[in-house]
Amino acid sequence: MADPVTCHILDTTKGKPAFNVDCAIFQLSPSVDVVLDNEIGNERPFAVAKTNEDGRIPYWIIDPKLSRGKQEVLGIKDDKWKTLTPGIYKIRFHVKKYFQATGTTTFFPFVDIIFQIDDPPENHYHIPLLLSNHSYTTYRGS
Repeated sequence: MADPVTCHILDTTKGKPAFNVDCAIFQLSPSVDVVLDNEIGNERPFAVAKTNEDGRIPYWIIDPKLSRGKQEVLGIKDDKWKTLTPGIYKIRFHVKKYFQATGTTTFFPFVDIIFQIDDPPENHYHIPLLLSNHSYTTYRGS
């Protein structure tokens, strides 16, 4: 069973998955009722991963320095992401290194996708990124 939030990247310039892209996931706020942008402040990822050969991240590597209390808030138990909790999250896709490795320049050093998990959350959310070196798009996947 995959983690509660998964993602993948398709390099639309090649029509192929983007392999070996560094990604990080953050919980920006444990509340979905954030009104002011400056209320969002936690900029430390709670997990990281690299996309696999299919351009996907089915599992995240949890930060070993994450406090037990923060793990509980995020639904992490025994270093595994078991349940999804409401809040505002962000996935940062570090795409510059990927394009450099392919010999391509890019306008975007990274892509941030910010999304909201409502209460009660569904069991799984999938965040796809369709990427080229000068554009990107995303949608809520299934």
